Amino acid sequence: MRVLVTGGTGFIGQHLVAALHSDGHQVVTLARGQQCPAGSSGHLSASVESEAAREWARTAEAIVHLAGLSDASLSAQRPLEYNRINALGTLNLLEAARQGEALFVLASSQRIYKPSHQPVKEDSPQSPRDPYAYSKLVAELWTHMYAQMLGLATATVRFFTVYGPGQRAGKGASGVVSIFMERALQGRELVAMGGSRRDLTFISDAVLGLQLAIEWLKNGHRGGVFNVATGVGTSLPNLALLTKAATGSASPVRVEPAIEESYIADLSRARDQLGYRPKVSLEEGLVRYAAWYRTCAAQGQTDA
Repeated sequence: MRVLVTGGTGFIGQHLVAALHSDGHQVVTLARGQQCPAGSSGHLSASVESEAAREWARTAEAIVHLAGLSDASLSAQRPLEYNRINALGTLNLLEAARQGEALFVLASSQRIYKPSHQPVKEDSPQSPRDPYAYSKLVAELWTHMYAQMLGLATATVRFFTVYGPGQRAGKGASGVVSIFMERALQGRELVAMGGSRRDLTFISDAVLGLQLAIEWLKNGHRGGVFNVATGVGTSLPNLALLTKAATGSASPVRVEPAIEESYIADLSRARDQLGYRPKVSLEEGLVRYAAWYRTCAAQGQTDA
């Protein structure tokens, strides 16, 4: 199958492209970056809301839409840009999928949910807290409309905190795991906000969720929304200690009080409908991530 991966040069995108190529698919990519990722047989450097992107996407049999702006902390300063790329860009690609009769998988975010100390289901209360989250919710609504009103075969995958090889602190969609990993390997202090818990998903499990969503659509389903994570909440102080153990670091850990903002997934729907079961524990994932990070540091790499 000819699969277009938008955001194919990004952290999740590069892993997905390699996995789909290994499965025998013809993979093409779309991103603002110029470099064609490994496993892609063709690449277009363009913004997702452009006419060029829509024309490129019309030839695909399946579209996995990962591209977008992902730094929630910056979105309050640039709400128009986030909406244009994340929401309008999704609409642009949905129309391409409709014209080309392609399957469509949207990557969305935990941040559309109201934070909760309990695992959230796909129909749990939604309460975006920044323009980034609102832009992803709008993208989901467009995707829902195309499925319900226009008959497009769509699936939405809501990711929680994804980490692993290829992700560097301060690079694009980096998060708390990459920050702790880099600081632990440098022997620097780890500052953990107390109270909050995160559902920490190793990159291969995130990719597995996308692959299963494609298969679900190929089997004739449409309109599904699925949490893809681990279903396990980890406090940030505990994450700091686990990172130290995985790296053998002597970094001190400082816990600071903070407003609780926990995101943990209920995986019942993904398990029952997709057959999704995460395979990599946090402890194993951190060890793998540390090994990759050490290799990058030894080679003097400054980017992932």
